[in-house]
Amino acid sequence: MAWVAAGEPTRGAFGSTSPAKWNECSCPHPTCCEIGLDLTPDARWLAPPHWDDPQLDRDRHQATALFVHERIEEGPAAYATEFRALRPLVERLVVDSDNLRALQQATLDDPATVDAVRHLAAPPISADDLKTVLEVLVSEGADLNHDDAFVEVALSALDPMRVPWLSESRDPTAHELTAAIDWTTGVWAAERVRTARRMAPSQRQEDAVAAALLSAGFTEVPRPRAIHVVDALDRGCFCREVEVAGTKSDMPARLHDGRLLAIECKVSNSYTNSVKRLIRETGGKAARWRNAFGEQVVTAAVLAGVFKLKNLREAQDQHRITLFWEHSLAALTKFVAEAE
Repeated sequence: MAWVAAGEPTRGAFGSTSPAKWNECSCPHPTCCEIGLDLTPDARWLAPPHWDDPQLDRDRHQATALFVHERIEEGPAAYATEFRALRPLVERLVVDSDNLRALQQATLDDPATVDAVRHLAAPPISADDLKTVLEVLVSEGADLNHDDAFVEVALSALDPMRVPWLSESRDPTAHELTAAIDWTTGVWAAERVRTARRMAPSQRQEDAVAAALLSAGFTEVPRPRAIHVVDALDRGCFCREVEVAGTKSDMPARLHDGRLLAIECKVSNSYTNSVKRLIRETGGKAARWRNAFGEQVVTAAVLAGVFKLKNLREAQDQHRITLFWEHSLAALTKFVAEAE
């Protein structure tokens, strides 16, 4: 990127040393020609990979197969692991609270206890919802402290099918206690697995992309406060999530040729989800980044999971998103190594 004073000649992608020729360039940014900002493609820049339909189809089928394998093979094992870890916590809550008849006796400042109580509700109360409800109750009730408010909310939300002895004012049977503990543990374990399924693939993907960049000789650096010019990152460097031209990029990297490679990591579990992740989110960012940096930015998406061919084609051809796959990051490594 080169800035020049008014009337000062420069040579660049416009192909002329005359300021008068700036307005003859074909770039989509009229203002750049007036101020001398070179946003047109440099002929020396390596074009990012562009895949034909057969290759896109092969990769998407492989990504889908990997997604299905992970769900089938890893899901039950993950649930069983969570169940074994959580059951003692639920059992402790039941014992400490006299079979849930005296919740105020439980250790309410223990996050695990609070989580166990949340999953005794029907339906379970999310942590955010609980926080909001408690804040409102405490602020409106002059004589109500946090623990009292928590007990009030918990008792009003307990699943009567799981704890029938409370409404009937009697002791629970051994079978009822075991059933309530196992039921609550199962609900909690399922929620933990669902949360992990949302979070773990994204983290795994980002780590894989970082490893690919490192293997290409790039250096991971602390992220700047924001990236408003490509020079905010040195060439051959990358960082984790940071705001780029007003919107977050998962992993921006500065190519050796000076361009900014804005990498988005996208995991999709359905065709509908893929439209949101790839077309709406990444496509919208790509347009914004091109508007800010012109041809000095390459928007890329590293994909895993389920995608339709037509959406991949649209992302690549209409939104100008360079596509890579988590299961085949050698293509990303090759591109960043050769773009110099």
